Amino acid sequence: MTEKPNIIWLTLDSVRYDHTTMSGYDRNTTPEIRAIADRTDGVSFSSCFSHARSSPASVPSILSGTYPSRHRTYFGNSRQLPSELSLISELLGDVGYRTVALSNNGYASSLTGLDRGFDDFTLLGSSPGEILESAGLKNLVKYAANIRRHSVGFSTDSHAHSAGYLMNELAKEELKSPDEPLFYYIHYNEPHRAYYPPLPYLNRYTDEIKMDGREAASVAMEIHHNLLDIVANGCDLSEAEMEALLAMYDSEIAYTDQLVGELFDVIEEHLGETILVVTADHGELFGEDDMLAHKYSMHNAVLHIPMVIKGISDLSDDGIVQHTDVVRTLLEIAGAETETIQGVDLRTDSREYAISQSGASDLTPLLERNPDYDRSKFCTEEYSVIQDGEHKYSQRPDDPRLYRLPDEETNLIDSAEEQATEMASWLEEWLETEGEAVGSGTEAEVDEEMRSRLADLGYLDHEM
Repeated sequence: MTEKPNIIWLTLDSVRYDHTTMSGYDRNTTPEIRAIADRTDGVSFSSCFSHARSSPASVPSILSGTYPSRHRTYFGNSRQLPSELSLISELLGDVGYRTVALSNNGYASSLTGLDRGFDDFTLLGSSPGEILESAGLKNLVKYAANIRRHSVGFSTDSHAHSAGYLMNELAKEELKSPDEPLFYYIHYNEPHRAYYPPLPYLNRYTDEIKMDGREAASVAMEIHHNLLDIVANGCDLSEAEMEALLAMYDSEIAYTDQLVGELFDVIEEHLGETILVVTADHGELFGEDDMLAHKYSMHNAVLHIPMVIKGISDLSDDGIVQHTDVVRTLLEIAGAETETIQGVDLRTDSREYAISQSGASDLTPLLERNPDYDRSKFCTEEYSVIQDGEHKYSQRPDDPRLYRLPDEETNLIDSAEEQATEMASWLEEWLETEGEAVGSGTEAEVDEEMRSRLADLGYLDHEM
C-alpha cells in the first residue's frame, strides 16, 4: 500500500461468534458480513477472543490496543484510561488521519476517556433532547418517518427502540464527504439486551418456536427487566422462554448485519482504499454457567467473537487472534507509532495464547435476591484465562481450572498436571511483565443522564 488507507472499525455489541453465519450457525444471521469476508481481500477469523467479558474493560482494550490489567479501566478502581497509554485515534492522528467516532454505548465515550484524540466524537443520545443534539433535527425527522421499519413504531418504552437507523444516517454523512485518510470507529449497540428487534425483524426466526414476534419480544423484555432475579434463582427459564430469547437475539444480529451491509455499500461508493474491520466487543450468555447476558462468567460463549477484516492482502484464518493484534497490524500499515500497543502484526506473526481478563466481581446483587446463592460459582477476585484452541486455563485464585475445549465443565487441573503447570507458568510470567499496569487512571464523573443510560443496559447493579 503506497498511500495510507482509510480505516473503518465497526464494533457490534454483544455478538457471539457461534450465532453468526461465518460460524456455520443454522440461522443465516450475518449474510452481509459473510459476503464481506468472502471477498478476495477479506477474511473471517474463526478463533478471535475478546480481552474481557463486558464493554467497560473490553472497549478500552480495543481502542488502546492493551489488556485490561495494563490499562486498568473498569478493572479495579480506575474508570478512565491512563494518560500514559495512547489511543489508536491519537496514534493515527499523529500520521495525518482524520479521526472520527460514533458510539451508542456509554462505555465507549468520554466516561472512560475514550474520546481522547478524536477530531469528532459523537455519543448518540438516549433521551429525546440528547438525540436531537447529537443527531440533528433532519435525522430525527427521518428517523420518525422510518420508525416502523427501523424500530418498534411509536412506543413509549425506550428499551424497545433501536438507534441503528440514526447511527447509519450519521455515519453516511461522514463517509460521503471524507477527509482522507480517515479513521472511523463506530459502535453499534443493537444486539445488546434488551432484545427487541425492529418490527420487520420480529418474526424473522419465530416460525420454529411457539410464539409470534410480539410475544417473544415481550418475553425478552420481561427477562431483561428481571435478569438478576432470574439468575439469582438458578436461571430456570422454560424451553419456550429460552427459544423466544434466542429468536429475538438472533433477529437483533440480523438487523445489525443489514446496517453493516448498507454502510459497506456507502464505503465502496465514496471511499478510496479502505480497510474495514467488523467485530464484537464480547459475546453473550444464554444459560452457560447458569448465567445470562455477559455477567460474571468467562465462558467462551462470552469470549469467542467474530472478526472480519477486508482490505489487507494475504491474511489467513490461522491460529488465534485478539483485538490488540488487529490494532497493531492497522497501525503498522499506517506507519504509526506502536510502542504502547500489545499484540502481534497479523501479516508476519502469530500468538501462542489468547488472554482474557475479569475484574473483581461483586456478587451482592445476587445474594440480595437470594441469600442461598452459591458463592463459589464465580470468582470475586481479578483473574485471567488463557487458551490456545485446544486447552483453556483459568487462573481463578480460589479454584484454578483447566479445560479441554470445547468442554468447559470438566476440570482437568489434577489429571493433566503437566499441561496445567505449563499454562500457569506462562500466564504468571506474562502477568509480571506484559500484564502489569501502566500509569494510573482516574475516577469518572457519571451524571444522571449517563447513569440512566447505563442502568437501561443493566450495568449499574453490577458494572463489570
